[in-house]
Amino acid sequence: MGRGHSYQKGTVWFYSHFIDLLLRPVRAGVVQVCEEIRPENVLDICSGTGAQCLLLDRAGINTVGLDLSEAMVKSARRCSPPNVRYVRGSAFALPFDDQAFACVLLILALHEHTHAEQLTMLSEAYRVLRKEGTLILAEYSPPEHGSDRLVWSFITMIERLAGGDHYRNFRAFVEAGGAESLKGNLPLSVLARYPLFSGTISLLAFRFNYTVDLHS
Repeated sequence: MGRGHSYQKGTVWFYSHFIDLLLRPVRAGVVQVCEEIRPENVLDICSGTGAQCLLLDRAGINTVGLDLSEAMVKSARRCSPPNVRYVRGSAFALPFDDQAFACVLLILALHEHTHAEQLTMLSEAYRVLRKEGTLILAEYSPPEHGSDRLVWSFITMIERLAGGDHYRNFRAFVEAGGAESLKGNLPLSVLARYPLFSGTISLLAFRFNYTVDLHS
């Protein structure tokens, strides 16, 4: 559910009235992790309607949201206090200085992209994250037990409705192992893992290993 391309007003309505409601447990989990680590500032990449930024602001955490969609950014600004800043920009080329943030969020923002695009997004997150900073990521994890299949079927239905490249990339992401595959392919140390929605979504807190060149 990340926004690698510009979404229109109808999509904003769908996100604010449907997706944001579904993701409340994920949003609450992100706030809980941030309250534990108390970062000086947070960047939410693919911030959409601003729902996550607004919750973090209410928790007293300085947050900046970034989204490519002008409609999403305008909607987020209307719903947030002026101290929450939103920037229109691409997750593939973040308009921020190196090591500008103590914490970076990628919440269901990777799965709709190709593997190469996912690495670009993670590389940019790496660039703007301070050393000893925290990357918080939420992504799909294929269920291991039959009891989780009902939740997984619902998730798959939503992703199928997105269609086209979005659904094809979702399928490829899941077949590669989903969220769990990321920590095996990148220089990341897992600080904490929180299973949500019967384990079909993993909320992960990472720290980058800066002795490894992510660009190599």
